[in-house]
Formats: sequence, C-alpha cells, structure tokens
Amino acid sequence: MKFKPEMLDVYLVIGTQNTDNSAKHLLAIVQAACAAGVTAVQYREKDGSQLSDTERVELGKLIHKITQKYAVPLFVDDDYELAKTIGAEGLHVGQTDEKVHVIRKQSPDLIIGLSIHDLAELQSSATELELVDYIGVGPIFPTHSKKDVKASIGVAGLDKVAAHTNLPIVAIGGIHTNNVAELKNAPIDGVSVISAITKSDDIDQTVQILKARGN
Repeated sequence: MKFKPEMLDVYLVIGTQNTDNSAKHLLAIVQAACAAGVTAVQYREKDGSQLSDTERVELGKLIHKITQKYAVPLFVDDDYELAKTIGAEGLHVGQTDEKVHVIRKQSPDLIIGLSIHDLAELQSSATELELVDYIGVGPIFPTHSKKDVKASIGVAGLDKVAAHTNLPIVAIGGIHTNNVAELKNAPIDGVSVISAITKSDDIDQTVQILKARGN
C-alpha cells in the first residue's frame, strides 16, 4: 500500500490497555471505527498491556483482517517484528525506538511515521526525516491516554513545527471532539486519537466530528 497524506485524516491508536484489557472490545471498536470512516489504525500494546507475544500476534492479525476489509492501513507502534509478522502496512516509531534508516533498509515499502515533540526535536531528527512518510506532532493538548508523555505544545507549537517541514503531519495528544475545532485551520493532514474513540458512546458521530474538525 502506497502512502497518501489522506490516510492521516482520522488516525485511531488503540491497544488492549485502552479497552480494559479486552481483545473482544478492542476488535468491536476497530470494526465500528473503520465502518465510521477512520482512515488509519495503529495497534499499540504498551502502558500496562497484559498480552503475551503470541497473543499480540493473534490479535494483530484479527485487527488487520478488519482494516483490510475497509482498505484502511494498519500501523504498528514500535515493534518492527510484530508489524512484519502480521503484514501491517506501516510502523510508527518514537525518538528512542529503532532508527528509521535501519527499518527502511530492511523494508523499503513499509510506511513509516516518526513522533516529533517540538521544533527542536524536528531539527535534531533531520537525517531520519529524509526517510519517513509522515510525522506525528505533539502532544498538542494534555493527555492521560499514555504514560510518560511530554509537555503539551499547543497549536502554536504545532504551527512552529509545520513551518519548518513539508512532511505530512498528524496532530497527536489530547485531541477530542470538544477541542478539535482548535485545529480547524492548523497546517495538518489529520488528527490522531485514542480515548476520543475508545471511550465514545457514538463512534460514528465522533468520527464525523473529528473529520470535520469540530463543525
């Protein structure tokens, strides 16, 4: 699958740590979210995940069956071997994860995203940025969905990063239906969310609000 910036429009990040350790509930959310129109799914087992390596592979394959049905790219967070094993279309890495140039050499066709916190981190990642397809910038707003998160940079911080790169950008961190309108005119290709969808009472409506950036 070839990368397109439109894939970032509404980007769901999910793992069993976000669904009360229930794989069944996770799959139901992924199914509903894909049906509602999310444009990418990232499988992220961290922050208290209780799954074994074998269970991660099994669940990853089931998630991929759903995303393939809807022609939605599946990314894996920070686990190259898992991504390859389940046939995921992409991999998302952070600053302390496996280096992009190593991944790119092993898998030239894999879609790769890199987390960038702020302008300083963008500038220090120059050599890696030449090899990625998109960057995830943030956290934009304070978030409680991940452990050990960095300070939020706000829309102003996002604007600074965007002004210094031509790479497609997905905004990450603390984005919900009640604040996504603040990103309406931001120089981004999409928004990445966890709890906005995993805790939603109406996933279809939530996805539509996120797509419209609050309108």
